[in-house]
Amino acid sequence: MPNFSEGRNPETIQAIADAVREAGVLIHHLSWDYDHHRMVLAFSGTPAQVKRAVLRAGAEAIARIDLRVHQGVHPRIGAVDVVPFVPLSGLTLEQAVAFSHQVARAFARRLGVPVYMYEYSAGEGRIRDLPTLRRGQFEGWVGRPLEGVRRPDYGPAQLHPTAGATVMGVRDPLIAFNVNLATQDVNLAKAIARRIREERDHNPDLFGVRALGLWLPTRQLVQVSLNLTRTARTLAPGETGTSLVRVLRYVQAQAESLGTQIHSTELIGVILAEDAIQALRDALQNADLQVAQLVASGIL
Repeated sequence: MPNFSEGRNPETIQAIADAVREAGVLIHHLSWDYDHHRMVLAFSGTPAQVKRAVLRAGAEAIARIDLRVHQGVHPRIGAVDVVPFVPLSGLTLEQAVAFSHQVARAFARRLGVPVYMYEYSAGEGRIRDLPTLRRGQFEGWVGRPLEGVRRPDYGPAQLHPTAGATVMGVRDPLIAFNVNLATQDVNLAKAIARRIREERDHNPDLFGVRALGLWLPTRQLVQVSLNLTRTARTLAPGETGTSLVRVLRYVQAQAESLGTQIHSTELIGVILAEDAIQALRDALQNADLQVAQLVASGIL
């Protein structure tokens, strides 16, 4: 599910999406946002198809996106900012990690962009988490040598002058979910995000939740941007994942305590069926709902 630092130029967005589509993969989701200045694609396919899609889309993005003139509310270090791989079936975790390194090596060699491996793909002693790898962003590292822990896993030891660096690797599924508040006071969104970060280690409803508070100038709204990392696929037997509905209710309660309310929500990318059914169970208070009861209308 690659994230590109482009949410404003329709021609660039279309060119990247076309490059992915022509690689033979199945596109599940495409979205972009002016304020985030970011584009998200979710697609699936065989390893060969996915590799081809990443390389082709990367070439389009790097040729078209110039981070020297890029400004958006979402943190980023590269034109192709992050490329997460989530194995759905047919690959073991070890095989998926080996595949991610194969793609990263080819990406760096062909496109001249340094690549950092993260999450399961990170090597021993290396930085594993995305926020740390992205700290300082493009502006903080362009023109500086990438040494020590900042040395990339593949490619040149300095950022590409216009495309920065790319973070790539195998990670668990997550739910990218945004809650927009009916206020123009970004401090309220930041306060809610800060409370989530402060409470997530001891509040079971917030385990594994990452949060940022952002201002969306074109919509004249503020946003609590959330990543839920404890999903059904990541849990050991008997463990309970973080409930999307309970997180939403927490944000709602915090917003009301600060004198505002929820305006709308957004699901970015895809949600696995196991997590969708859990959200439906929580919302409907029906613990017996099963994934098999979710049926796409187009199959009849």
